[in-house]
Amino acid sequence: MLELLKKSKRALLLLATAITLLVGALQPLTAQAAVANPAPQAQISFTFDDGLTSASSQAAPTLAKYGLVGTDYVISGCVGMTTAPNTCRANTANTYMTWDQIQALQNTSKWEIGSHTVDHDCLASNAKQDKGDCQTKTLTVAQVDAELANSKSALASHGINATDFAPPYGDFSNSVMAEIAKYYASMRQFKNAANSANGWPYSDYYLQDVPVQEGVNTVASIESSIDTAIANKQWIILTFHDINPTPSANPDDYQYGTQELDQIAAYVAAKQSGGSIKSVTVNQGLVSSDTNMLTNGSFASGLTGWTTDAPANIKADANNNGAYPESQHSVAIAAGTTAEHLFSPKVSVNSANTYMLKSFLNVTARTSGEIGYYIDEYDASGNWISGQWKKAENSAFVEEMNFTYTPSSANVASASLQVYVTAGSGIKAYVDQFQWFALTSNPAPVRTNLVTNGSFDSGIAGGWTTNDPANITADSANHGSPSNPVNSVKLVSSTVNRELFSPQVTVDSTKSYSLATYLNLVQLATGEVGFYIDEYDANGNWISGQWKTGVSTVGAGDVNFSYTPSSANVAKASLQIIVIGNSGITAYVDDVRWYQN
Repeated sequence: MLELLKKSKRALLLLATAITLLVGALQPLTAQAAVANPAPQAQISFTFDDGLTSASSQAAPTLAKYGLVGTDYVISGCVGMTTAPNTCRANTANTYMTWDQIQALQNTSKWEIGSHTVDHDCLASNAKQDKGDCQTKTLTVAQVDAELANSKSALASHGINATDFAPPYGDFSNSVMAEIAKYYASMRQFKNAANSANGWPYSDYYLQDVPVQEGVNTVASIESSIDTAIANKQWIILTFHDINPTPSANPDDYQYGTQELDQIAAYVAAKQSGGSIKSVTVNQGLVSSDTNMLTNGSFASGLTGWTTDAPANIKADANNNGAYPESQHSVAIAAGTTAEHLFSPKVSVNSANTYMLKSFLNVTARTSGEIGYYIDEYDASGNWISGQWKKAENSAFVEEMNFTYTPSSANVASASLQVYVTAGSGIKAYVDQFQWFALTSNPAPVRTNLVTNGSFDSGIAGGWTTNDPANITADSANHGSPSNPVNSVKLVSSTVNRELFSPQVTVDSTKSYSLATYLNLVQLATGEVGFYIDEYDANGNWISGQWKTGVSTVGAGDVNFSYTPSSANVAKASLQIIVIGNSGITAYVDDVRWYQN
């Protein structure tokens, strides 16, 4: 009798309440952080060079099976060469995507599109590289600039904001890098190195990669490199070219098997589901923030807010020697006979926080000595109390200078950055795009999912039950959560209300909980998919329940809600997912998460 009363109460609650679908624009369980990648963690990127047709036909669907995406560095001048042989310098035997396919890769498959120049020429040398012939003469600065600027503008004219770059053949020099930095936020290299992973906070313009070629890299070797990146909390960037169901075994053909890519993607998806690695596009992998604590860090206002003890040698420059996203302005530095300094404005700091500082540096000349970075620290009255040396460059080089800073003591209330140049060093340099921001915190603690088999990788098992096994069934046809789509539970309405019940979870009546469930509601005529919490005493007897929310609109996304036990008598609870009878519903549920706050 009690069970009948319970079910009647649930039905009345479901029918009496207006439901809002929390799909698409759902709020996450925690607020979106302003800082990307604020601490060391394992990351992986799937990158593809040239804009080949196989990126659309083979790579994208293969990665999508596992909720993964990639970055494709496109040769703008080869777009639309859909037959072979053709005139694309990269490889005349390959075919290349159309603009429609590239746009679909970005807009539908959610890939990042980067730049790979206009013509796939060597940017720094005139020697033969792999299968492509470089020009007979080294490109001028103007020609390099044209390859970079025209590729970016061609992509932009088709709705693609390319912020990241990969040089053909991995060919670049300091002068080429200085040009790249004017147009792009990062540069991915191309090196034949087995374990070239990147350590946090990364070197934006020297991102190392692992080229993947048939006849060179087995699936096992790539998995081993991934495991190394996980162990060391590094960012591993895989570089592919042509993905082919029957790949050539000749490494110089730069092919790799579709099935092998599938195996690597499955391996990554499993590791990501377990929380040991994060799959990112290249731009997503960089350490970045939407805030800057430094005034005029781009020098668009000259040296306003900044000071120097050598105004004759440290000057505002407006001759396009800076870096992305605004390269026109920078600061030119020339060493003198005594040590010289550029001082930033003071920044208020909290001794409990750690900060990231990023800046662009182009050292064009040097005979000795170094250009370095030092933090001055001040108390609440503005008195200097301590300092920290951070980093220096002692060669002619172009790079992003990234480093962290934690105040030395609780007495530090503000700090400033000084860029110093040693006396008589012959150094000439440009600095630009200074950014100083607080890292959000240490990585969020790993929270334990209190629900067994919330991903349904074991089907409906591990304590999950249903009162309608004919219509509520395990599904393995890739209808699940994007992070692990293979397995889910299919919900089909019958003539009466039916439920999927989670295992019972031990709860503390003094605590609150957050629950989230991925729901893909494919169709319905009426009604909804409801979410209800059953509560039990220490002996497992049902004592109360809470209706939480419902979904009545077609769409896919997370459904989020909170739960606090109704009384001190509640010792256990379980989730029931309710399919209203005669509703015409077909839906898939997956990735059930139940966390203690």
